[in-house]
Amino acid sequence: MPRYCLFGDTVTTASRMESNGKPGRVHISTDTMEFLTQKFDHYKTELRGEVIIKGKGAIETYWLLTPEEQEQLKD
Repeated sequence: MPRYCLFGDTVTTASRMESNGKPGRVHISTDTMEFLTQKFDHYKTELRGEVIIKGKGAIETYWLLTPEEQEQLKD
């Protein structure tokens, strides 16, 4: 079975984002939010606010909304 070791800023940031997330929610960065919402009309996000990421400081983050959450916003 292959083994992989990943290192670097992106992996560290992803780990910190995951540890600051909530169960059942997808926690994404500003870069990911901009990519998804510019390339695909069906992805909607909600500003989570700033999160302190060790080694990076405060970064603005977002929640990726489920289809059900998107429907609630329409009501």
